[in-house]
Amino acid sequence: MTGYIIWPKGDMRLHTCRVYKTLQEASDAAQESADFHHRPVEVRAANETQQRIIKTFEPRKHR
Repeated sequence: MTGYIIWPKGDMRLHTCRVYKTLQEASDAAQESADFHHRPVEVRAANETQQRIIKTFEPRKHR
């Protein structure tokens, strides 16, 4: 199974997470999560042992 998960940047704790089918879906959810929690979020490949980081999303600046 190929999929993507979102994860708080630098967090090593165990999380229950949703597996997204597409990179676009995971990217959208990651940006929304980063904005909401005001902290960076990573999109990772879910099917790899080391959970390779695909992209890191920083919170957007609010005006």
